[in-house]
Amino acid sequence: MGHLIGVALGVAVFCGGVYELVTRLRLQGRMARAEGVFVGRDDVMGPGGPSTRSRVGRFRFTTPQGRPVEASSSLHSFPGPKPGKPVTVVYDPARPEDTAERLGVHYLQLFAIGPLVMAIGIAVAAANATGL
Repeated sequence: MGHLIGVALGVAVFCGGVYELVTRLRLQGRMARAEGVFVGRDDVMGPGGPSTRSRVGRFRFTTPQGRPVEASSSLHSFPGPKPGKPVTVVYDPARPEDTAERLGVHYLQLFAIGPLVMAIGIAVAAANATGL
């Protein structure tokens, strides 16, 4: 029974990776680029839990329609990017606040995160399938 649960968990993780990859690929077709600037840093909980702190860069850019948008990157780092530093931003024009991201981070998420999660899912499912 435990192996079956492990296989199901692996399949669920794999499906999560597929979902992430498909979502990013669909977004890729609609993305617009803009030049922005870092305006600050937000403190967030680090990967080690409440005892560690990390920072995300907050950036601002203007859409071609003149709409100012401010968003925070999903990449954690310490000490974080310095305010005033220029940054290339990609975003979905229909939802810029929800989708804006640094260009490099977007490509990292597109080409690494989804496939990595898929590979982990396959490994977990395969490791548990041998015991069935």
